[in-house]
Amino acid sequence: MMKFWDVVKADMRANAGHANMLKLLPTFICNPGFAAVFLHRVACKLRQGGMVRRRLGLLVWRWNVGRSACHINLDSDIAPGLFLPHPTGFVIGSGAKIGSGTTIYQAVTIGKTASPQYPVIGAGCVLYPNFLVIGPLAIGDRAIVGAGSVVLKSVPADSMVVGNPAKMLLVGHPQNAVAQPV
Repeated sequence: MMKFWDVVKADMRANAGHANMLKLLPTFICNPGFAAVFLHRVACKLRQGGMVRRRLGLLVWRWNVGRSACHINLDSDIAPGLFLPHPTGFVIGSGAKIGSGTTIYQAVTIGKTASPQYPVIGAGCVLYPNFLVIGPLAIGDRAIVGAGSVVLKSVPADSMVVGNPAKMLLVGHPQNAVAQPV
């Protein structure tokens, strides 16, 4: 398990292109993507303490939701290096798992259906605006999900899906990709 400040450095590197801790405050103020991820990490860290720290963590979380319009549940499992280019209007549910180096654009929903299971998003994925995935699905490592896509089935690694409902556009690594009819 990574230490808190190592996770913060990975998030800073993903959102601001550097991990200079001397620039933490300016990066927090000037980079809304980093600010949203950082406040989420702080709220999660505070929840690990006693009653006062847990309540403070909930206040930080609530402030983050209000300032960024990003509802990142404190029970979600988000690996280091989350990149939020336009952090507004998205929801990440409580049981969602997101791999390292994932990029999430605005208005994305990662939630559950009647099933108690949440989606698992692999490492290095790119989720474009207005993407929706709910239920016990998996988005494979390095997969790309196009804007406005509604994912109803699991997506294999190194592939691209687009549409509503999402259909496979590319399968395999981009150099060896096979186009699928849409």
